[in-house]
Amino acid sequence: MIRRLDGPDWALLRDVRLRALRADPDAFASALHVEAAHPDEHWRAEVAAGVWFLSHPLGLAHGTLDGSDAVLSAMWVSPTARGHGVGVSLVGAVVDWATAEGADRLLARVFDDAPHARALYGGAGFVPEPTARASRWHPPRTWRTWALPLPVVGTAPES
Repeated sequence: MIRRLDGPDWALLRDVRLRALRADPDAFASALHVEAAHPDEHWRAEVAAGVWFLSHPLGLAHGTLDGSDAVLSAMWVSPTARGHGVGVSLVGAVVDWATAEGADRLLARVFDDAPHARALYGGAGFVPEPTARASRWHPPRTWRTWALPLPVVGTAPES
């Protein structure tokens, strides 16, 4: 079951985010020691920034708006839950939110050496941009933006 986090859920967000960084330290543009050092006030602000969806304790996804685009970030599924539809459900929740917000596209940054993430986003209809970019956090890894065009609210998607 996917649920949207709100203000009182800041500690839950912190706990799942730190769990994600412990389990998959190379999957994020951050580090456990950096995130673990944040005070409670940071997590209270973070839960209010954009929208967070949680499949507790199995996964987490963050959505924000950037101009006419929405951005999916901090996507994580527990290793024990991978391959069981949790990622698909989390991506779906962010797609629904971004569509309701009127975004033109949903963007996600995906590491080129992450075949499961690439399969998840590709299966959801995202298309990778041709240019790879170097990772600041995990050199020499590269990533690229994947984009999903979103339907205009009130119109049926093309079939």
